[in-house]
Amino acid sequence: MRFQQTLTLLPFLVAPLVRADCQLGNVITDDEKTVESEGALCKPQGEGYYTFAMQNSLVGVPTFDGDNAFAGVTGSSAFIIYDNACNRVGVYGPSNEDNDCGIPYVIMENWLPYVLTVTQVNFAVGGGDFTFSYANGEYMIGENQATCEDISEGLRGVEACKTAFPLNGEPE
Repeated sequence: MRFQQTLTLLPFLVAPLVRADCQLGNVITDDEKTVESEGALCKPQGEGYYTFAMQNSLVGVPTFDGDNAFAGVTGSSAFIIYDNACNRVGVYGPSNEDNDCGIPYVIMENWLPYVLTVTQVNFAVGGGDFTFSYANGEYMIGENQATCEDISEGLRGVEACKTAFPLNGEPE
């Protein structure tokens, strides 16, 4: 009898241990596959190297709403992949997917030989940070010339973070 009760409860005990990765879809259209001119997001790389970038923004427009201190404040975050010449090839907005279930975020494309998995991220403007795994390497802000830079203008706070990665993985 007790064994049967345990079997009945097993799905409820195991369910919290199951992790569903959030697969992000590419939202870029063909006319948006242009060269990036903002150096804080992409720096041309040698053949076989791509750039993974993140742009976080926050804008505040005065609303004079005394009951809501955050009225008029909105923001967005996106991951962007550039080829070696800084052409946008992928744009991924976790909040645009209607399934932002949190990290890890998974990006799979037919032009990427391996799965790119964002394993850690901070979308805060001024505190942006990410770590991702790709092929046999792990890439993060603060290593190998990976940086974040403030590119704010006017009422819009914007932070751009970028790092290069080898399209075919690290040499073994």
